[in-house]
Amino acid sequence: MELDQIRTRGRGLGLNEIILQGSKRILIQAIQQAEGRKTCFLDEDRFQCRKCDCEWRADCQKLTAAWRR
Repeated sequence: MELDQIRTRGRGLGLNEIILQGSKRILIQAIQQAEGRKTCFLDEDRFQCRKCDCEWRADCQKLTAAWRR
């Protein structure tokens, strides 16, 4: 999902503008929290995740340099 689409979804959930301008990780974790889900996007246990139907899974499971997280 593109960052603009994620921001639009965040606005729909009533997220703060400061959060909406943050990183993709912070934004998705805020959306997860607003929806009452575990804030697990890009956490240290992401490669043990068994939630195959998660909409964030593809982005979360990508290999990313540590300095980019």
